[in-house]
Amino acid sequence: MKVDDIINKYKEKFTCPPTPESVEGEREETLKKVFDAQVLAKLKDRIVAAYQILADVSRGKRKIPAARVALLAGGLAYLALPLDLVCDAIPVAGLVDDAIVLTWIFAQCADLFGAKQER
Repeated sequence: MKVDDIINKYKEKFTCPPTPESVEGEREETLKKVFDAQVLAKLKDRIVAAYQILADVSRGKRKIPAARVALLAGGLAYLALPLDLVCDAIPVAGLVDDAIVLTWIFAQCADLFGAKQER
């Protein structure tokens, strides 16, 4: 599933009132995605790459727009800091919000990773 599909799906959630059936179906689908090892491995690789990009920028080895630097730094800070939209102590939901935010940020900076990001 591509990042744009995920974003559009969440946009639809905010425009249409949910039914109990749709909420349960979404919960099951989200749990399957969260525990998919390939998706988590790709996200981990992107986190490491983002850190390396920021390290290169700070050493002067690479130049990228300031807005991209802010996005990547903000994403890594959001992951590291305890202040979140959803508390990390809440099972699954606490980590899902981090994954969604990071996925969106990495999609905005996909050209920095050398190839278009796939999801």
